[in-house]
Amino acid sequence: MRDLINNCDENSCNNGFINSFILEPTIIWDRKVPNTELDKFKKVIEEKYNKKFDSYWDFHKWTVDNFVDFWKEMWHYFNVIASVPYEKVFVKKDSSILDCEWFPGARLNYAENILRIRDNRTAIICLDEHENEETITFAELYQQVKLYAAAFRKHGLEKGDRVGCYLSNRKEAVFAMLAATSIGAIWGGPLPYYGSRAASNILKMMDPKLVIAGDGFYNYGELYYQLDNLSTIVESLPNLTKLIIVPTLKDTLSKDISNIPKSIFLKDFLERGKTPGGNVPDLVFEQLPFDHPISINFTSGTTGSPKGVVHSAVTFLSLLRDFIFHLNLKSGDVAYSHCAVGWSVWDYPFPTLALGIKQFLFDGEPVYKTKNLDLWTVLSKYKITYAFISTCYFDGLEVMNIWNDHPNLSFDHLKVFTMGASPVKKRNYDFIYKNLKRNDIFIGSQYGATEMFGDFTGFDFNTISYMGECQVPALGVDLQCFDKQGKPVVGQRGEVVVATPCPSFPVCLWGDKGNKRLYDTYLSKYEGVWCQNDEGWINPKTGGIVVIGRSDDIMTQYGELMSAADIYFAIDNIKEVVDYLCVEQMWKEESRVILFVKLKDGLTLTDNIIKKMAIMIKNEFGKSYVPQVILQVPDIPYNLNNKRMESVVRKIVATNKIPEVANIKNPESLKHFYNIPELTDENIEAIHPLQRVEEDECRRIL
Repeated sequence: MRDLINNCDENSCNNGFINSFILEPTIIWDRKVPNTELDKFKKVIEEKYNKKFDSYWDFHKWTVDNFVDFWKEMWHYFNVIASVPYEKVFVKKDSSILDCEWFPGARLNYAENILRIRDNRTAIICLDEHENEETITFAELYQQVKLYAAAFRKHGLEKGDRVGCYLSNRKEAVFAMLAATSIGAIWGGPLPYYGSRAASNILKMMDPKLVIAGDGFYNYGELYYQLDNLSTIVESLPNLTKLIIVPTLKDTLSKDISNIPKSIFLKDFLERGKTPGGNVPDLVFEQLPFDHPISINFTSGTTGSPKGVVHSAVTFLSLLRDFIFHLNLKSGDVAYSHCAVGWSVWDYPFPTLALGIKQFLFDGEPVYKTKNLDLWTVLSKYKITYAFISTCYFDGLEVMNIWNDHPNLSFDHLKVFTMGASPVKKRNYDFIYKNLKRNDIFIGSQYGATEMFGDFTGFDFNTISYMGECQVPALGVDLQCFDKQGKPVVGQRGEVVVATPCPSFPVCLWGDKGNKRLYDTYLSKYEGVWCQNDEGWINPKTGGIVVIGRSDDIMTQYGELMSAADIYFAIDNIKEVVDYLCVEQMWKEESRVILFVKLKDGLTLTDNIIKKMAIMIKNEFGKSYVPQVILQVPDIPYNLNNKRMESVVRKIVATNKIPEVANIKNPESLKHFYNIPELTDENIEAIHPLQRVEEDECRRIL
């Protein structure tokens, strides 16, 4: 990639909002951190292979050019526990990037590798929105997994069976996942916010033998009462043997659950795993091939039906790379997670338990605030070392004025704070720095996906980092951008691809006969590479990566290609605008761009606000980028992974029909995009925003 950067023509195309990164890249990190975990590993490679790496980029190139040796060294560096050693590191079977086998011959168990530590150090800290707190030691974690596994086996769970989960971010989910994988069963499930139909659809795809479910939980102060959904879920699963209910709400244990078929409370279920003498059988770790599935994670389904992405035990190596080398975490550090089961990020931190890193599970919304609880107090009180939080939550914190107004908070333990899941804006960085009140904490943009267990990008604490960019590609990941002809490009927008095999790729898509959907979605566009279907851009000056958005959300107007992210970037600082969503519409045989905006409470979309937006977009990108129609809506639809649902709104605008959508946080919002005269009646000529603007008024407004 560095060679491409050196030969790039910066002015080869209009790059939209990323032109700001070309013109004025802002350094946010330029420090040296001695003896990082990445440096320790680099020295191992230098000594063994007689190499000298002068920069991260040199080392990264070696890990890509010699990816087989790289993953071999990862196996040994992290002392993978295997009852049978591997015969080879990598075997190529066919031309596809996925037609390969990693570590053939090896026999091991995912849970056994995670549960190495069994002493009385703290393993997990749990906290919810009501400030209920609990701590679990490594010894207690092992005993709980042992108990769950015994009960699972007593109820007939075997290798290859599925265990479904319908729980929020709770300790019981961790216990159950590790117990299931110790047996060789496969773990997965819907997000806990799903209603009965949506949850049933996901679980039905898995066809689980056992399901562990909650009775309810609080999120942003709202009660999600799951108990009423359970009968419908059970009735949709013909091969289910038991539904295990985890009681957390007051009075649940006093309820009669006989009306929920095949149900049992957790305590009674676990008791059945004990011997007649009351003992718990030893925990047996089934020894399995390295590609044996451990989990199914479902994509959000905003661009089609959800895909069940199947990953194997090998993925824990990629995750250890991310958390140890790229985040520089060590034993005793604390990793914060607010992500519930059903989002792939929930699984990500758990391999670090093997190295003594504490898991902090927050069962709630990061933006939730009470008198004694908010994000900033949690980071301080629990001495969080690392936190990943979706970009949209920082937007929410800022909009809701959830500032660090506590005089005595300390962030001495906080090493690294990352954002992702949608493009990161410059004001997000400003907001974090203002609240942390210090600039010696690494803040970065992180890029991953449900399909890839482990990130596409990483961090090096001894390399300069720039605002808004993913700093570096992860070790072993040959991350590139391709143009439409399948050629690598730097300094212009392109499709994000990975060009070398990596064990963090999926084994398959669940239920995908002949891997047809997998091939059509990720492997058919360009030969020999993985195409993530995201649009990206590599900075020719810095090497950093900017992820623009879904490549299928690219819009055309007046022959100019643009993305919704361009429009969002231009209007993001307009104080009247709270949120926004942009789509393309075919209108009188031409493409045009429609911008929907949500304004602050009590405001109406006036000519003045429209002019302000038009001028900001025109000044950033030119006249052709200004949407032909700007409309006010009271709400913007988000899916349960907190991503705007442009694809759904695009369908409504195109058909004037509201489609059935399962994975949506605020379904009532969709009606606001339906039956809009300006978008359905061709006799109505909408006034172009630029027509409203006169030169003298431009100066007055701005």
